[in-house]
Amino acid sequence: MMKREMKIARGYNSRTQGKVGLFAAQLDDQLTHLRKEVKDLTVKQLEWQLKPGMNTIGMLLAHLSLVEVWWIKIAPNEIPWEPEGKLLIQKICGIEDDGLPLSPDGAHPSYLKGFTADKYLRVLAKGRRSIHTELKQWQNKDLDKFFRDGKAHLSFAWTLYHVLEHFSGHFGQILLIKRMMRDCGLLDGKDK
Repeated sequence: MMKREMKIARGYNSRTQGKVGLFAAQLDDQLTHLRKEVKDLTVKQLEWQLKPGMNTIGMLLAHLSLVEVWWIKIAPNEIPWEPEGKLLIQKICGIEDDGLPLSPDGAHPSYLKGFTADKYLRVLAKGRRSIHTELKQWQNKDLDKFFRDGKAHLSFAWTLYHVLEHFSGHFGQILLIKRMMRDCGLLDGKDK
């Protein structure tokens, strides 16, 4: 019989950070699966679009890192987007934009051209280290607290949920793009 379990991420206190640490473990698990799916993609595949205006896998990888940093490190600390938030994202991720959303005739952005899978995965890893540093300051009791983002009042618990559902949704989009590439003959049929 197969046994499956999810334990809190290393470095989190099980008594005071069990919920936060479980979220961190879930997000890390998703990143592990994502790495396996994209690590062997070529630059051409990372920049491929079925048609103009559609996201590329590369754009989505950059987007995942930027969004994690925004929602975990910047928004809850109520740091304004301009200019401090943008500068912090660039410092943490090494990029300041992901190209999203694309215009209906938009192409893969020039500032992401030539990024390899390894480079995107390094951007994701750097952002992830940053949010782990931030999350290790959060306690379970903090999850009921709120912060302001514009006119919205958002809880720390909702923020954790949103980051995980956002990551999972775009991971699904990446898998769909890989399927479209395979259907177009641009990926080996062994890929899932």
